[in-house]
Amino acid sequence: MKHCFVINPAAGNGKVQKDILPDILEAAKRAGADYEIHRTSGPGEATIYVRDRVAAAPEEPVRFHVCGGDGTVAEVLNGLYGAKRAELAIVPAGSGNDYIRNFSGGAGFRDIAAQLAGEAAPVDVILYTYTPSDPKSGRTGEPVTSLALNMINMGFDAKVVDHMSNLKNKFFLKGTGAYIAGIVWELARYKMSRAVFRPDDMEPFETDILLAGVGSGRFSGGGFDGIPQAVVNDGLLDLLVIEPISRGNFIRLVGMYHDGKHPGTPGLADKMRLLRVKEVKIEPVYGLVFTADGEVKYTERPLTVSLAPEKIRFVIPERKES
Repeated sequence: MKHCFVINPAAGNGKVQKDILPDILEAAKRAGADYEIHRTSGPGEATIYVRDRVAAAPEEPVRFHVCGGDGTVAEVLNGLYGAKRAELAIVPAGSGNDYIRNFSGGAGFRDIAAQLAGEAAPVDVILYTYTPSDPKSGRTGEPVTSLALNMINMGFDAKVVDHMSNLKNKFFLKGTGAYIAGIVWELARYKMSRAVFRPDDMEPFETDILLAGVGSGRFSGGGFDGIPQAVVNDGLLDLLVIEPISRGNFIRLVGMYHDGKHPGTPGLADKMRLLRVKEVKIEPVYGLVFTADGEVKYTERPLTVSLAPEKIRFVIPERKES
């Protein structure tokens, strides 16, 4: 099998190559692995590289090891989707790294030797379609169809992520710390999003959105267990919608949300909808900020989120005996 390490040099504030590259070289040498290293040159380039690499040798088994954040993972996913002999591995180097938390909390994913020896298993993929808009000019682009691995988030959650990059740079925060700081920042100024949800053949409903997500995985925001019932390979997506509650209640209950206990928590459970779907169409009333695996997007037109028709093969690192 060919092992292709896709390194985003900008990930981890530029420390990825320094921290990970020596481990790749040592582990590949010890394993006698057939490998190559590709450094991305800018946004979207990883998709082009992976797609071209697969097209050049469609029958060759190849494992793409993504050394970067959620955005790089999404680019590689979009490049390899549909390739029968391709596998996706994640070497966490971003600030969120939420998808790998679905697998024993992410243990072993940073271990290159364990990644080389790991086994791949089929997992679900999210397909979403939207029309991008510019919230300042009001201009709209052409419809976009893309793939995500973990979760689509809407409402307050997405607004928080939109502020996180500024907070990280200004206050040197990481992961959950940046997310919590974003919550405090956004609580003071959050204007509710409102949308009509049309899940599968169920009754549609319209509501203001405090938090909402459509997930294959459970976690977002650097470790918040937002959709605790989600399973990455069950052939369904899980839709969570939490209607507005008071700011005081939200601050009091955010710990329950972090720990995945909100479905049974008084004050949250009665404001919550949890549905299992193949597809949901979300029609914004005033415009909608959403994130796809942590990448912030905006639309004023319907967003459709569905289960992609094919699974991909995802690498679970070899577990070492303790």
